[in-house]
Amino acid sequence: MLESRVMLLSDYAQNYVEKGRKAAEKKSFWGSMINTMAGQKTTTERKLTAGIGDELQPADLVAEDFAPFCKIDDRTIHIKKNASECWVAIVEDDELWDLSDWGEDYCFVTRLLAEVYFMITRDDFHIDEDERTVFQALTGCLEATSNEVIDARNLVYWTLLDNVVEDDVITDEEHETLARIRAELELEDKNVKELHQKIIKQHYEITSKFSDDGRPDLDQIENIKEMAARLGVTVSF
Repeated sequence: MLESRVMLLSDYAQNYVEKGRKAAEKKSFWGSMINTMAGQKTTTERKLTAGIGDELQPADLVAEDFAPFCKIDDRTIHIKKNASECWVAIVEDDELWDLSDWGEDYCFVTRLLAEVYFMITRDDFHIDEDERTVFQALTGCLEATSNEVIDARNLVYWTLLDNVVEDDVITDEEHETLARIRAELELEDKNVKELHQKIIKQHYEITSKFSDDGRPDLDQIENIKEMAARLGVTVSF
């Protein structure tokens, strides 16, 4: 039997699955995650940080009480947690990821959950049972709040959206892919509209910044208007 590409690696990790599994059979994946985490601590009561940088090597993790938590392809996530801190280390090809720019608390949790979602779903953006279990366990261990889960979901879509508009055009294939991703992420229409308006505004501002006269040319403006129309938002320049 082939080994699963996504799996928990310890009883320690398994203990956190239930925190993210409540009512999973009765609710959609993201709806279940958000509702389950609604009662978690606020970020001001919790200290979560990566912060290990170059201080450790993969061989040092066990001695420093990091527990193997889960495996995603050739990456392994290790966690060290006590009553006040939760430290995360990601090892790939015997190298430790540098998480020093991921921030702390809210910033770190949302970034980690978004990155893990990308890692476990790869290109199909669909969560299967093994992937669901790993995501739930990590979310439970991190004591993520419902807002952090929501914002991690938004960050996933924003990252993909940013890549799509980069070349000034949204193709039919990209348009269909974005719709499929929105369905997988169970994004609400309100959030989608806000993200679409924000990405068009940001793209206009970036294009203006790199224009000779501080404003996009007529062709660029038409391209931005066409992208806005495909995303279902109105613009005014």
